[in-house]
Amino acid sequence: MKIQHFWRRQETVVLLILFALVAVIGVVNPSFLKTSSLLGIVNSSLILILVGIGEMFVVLTKGIDVSLGAIVGLSAVALGTALNLGVSLPVAIIITLITGGVAGMFNGLGVTVFRVPPIIMTLGTLGVYRGLMLIITGGSWIETIPQNIKSMAGWSVLGVSAFAWFTLVMTIVTAYLLARVKQSRYLYAVGDNEEGAYLVGIPVKFTLFTAYTLAGFFSGIAAVIFVAQIGFVPMQTGSGLELKAIAAVVLGGVNLVGGVGTPVSALVGGLFLTTIDSILVFLKVPAFWNNAIAGGILLLVVFIDFRIRQAINARQRHARMMINRTSRMKSVAKEG
Repeated sequence: MKIQHFWRRQETVVLLILFALVAVIGVVNPSFLKTSSLLGIVNSSLILILVGIGEMFVVLTKGIDVSLGAIVGLSAVALGTALNLGVSLPVAIIITLITGGVAGMFNGLGVTVFRVPPIIMTLGTLGVYRGLMLIITGGSWIETIPQNIKSMAGWSVLGVSAFAWFTLVMTIVTAYLLARVKQSRYLYAVGDNEEGAYLVGIPVKFTLFTAYTLAGFFSGIAAVIFVAQIGFVPMQTGSGLELKAIAAVVLGGVNLVGGVGTPVSALVGGLFLTTIDSILVFLKVPAFWNNAIAGGILLLVVFIDFRIRQAINARQRHARMMINRTSRMKSVAKEG
C-alpha cells in the first residue's frame, strides 16, 4: 500500500484519535495504561469486532443486517443447550456455528429469492430469532454451563488471550482473502454497482446470499466467545449489538453506500467504541452518557475524515490543474 493511500484511509484517522485518547486518559489516570487494563479492553472488544466483520460483508453489498445481535443470542442458546444435553464441546461449537450460518442463510434467502428489502427482512428475523430463544429456553437464562467452555476464556499465548489472537488471525485472513481472491471482490462490485456487476457476469444473488451467510457465521463465532467469557446465557444476549456493530464498521471506514471497507475497519471501529466505554468508566462518567458520547465521537470522527478527504481531493485537483496548465503553456511555446 502506498504511504499516501495509508494516510487517506479512515482507519488511520480513527487509530490516531484512539492513540491520542488513550495517551490523554493515561496522563489523567495512569492505571488506565496498565497492561491488564489494556488487555481487558481488547478482550471486551472481541465480540463486537467479530460481529462487525460479519456486518461488513453485508454493508459492502449496500445492504444492512439488524438481526446479527439476535443471531448471537440464538447461537449462544444453541451452544448452552447442546452442552447441557451432554454434547461434547467440539460438536457443540460446530452446532453453534451452523446455527449462526443457517440464520444468516435465511436472511440471504429472503433478500435474494423473495426480494425483501434487507432492513425489512432482518428486522423480521430479529423478532423470529429472539422468539426462538424464548421457545428453546422457556424464557429462562441458561445459568449452568459446563466448565470446559468457561476454561477456554483462560487460554492465553504470550500473556494475551487465545481468543484475541484468534480474532486477529481471522481479521488478517479475511482481509487477505478479500484482497486476493477474485470471487471475494464480487462483494465490492455488487455494492458499487449491482446492475453493472450483473451485466459483466457476476452472480449477484449468490454474492448477496454469501454475504448474509458469512454475517451469520461470524455471529456464531462471537457467540462461542461470549459464552466462554461470561459463563452463562442471559435472554438479552446480543441485544443492541447489531447497532454497535454498524456504528463500528462505519466508524472504521466501511461506506454505507457499499463497495468500500475491509475487516480492519471492523477491528479498528470495535476497538475504538470499546475503548470509549472503558474511558468513561475510568473517568467515572455515569453509564447513561455512554451512547450519547460514543455517538458524538462517531460524528466527530466521520466529520474529520470528511474534511481530510476534501482537503486531499482539493490538493489533487489543484495539482492536476497545474500539470494541465504547464502542458498547455509548453504546447503554446512550441507553436510559437
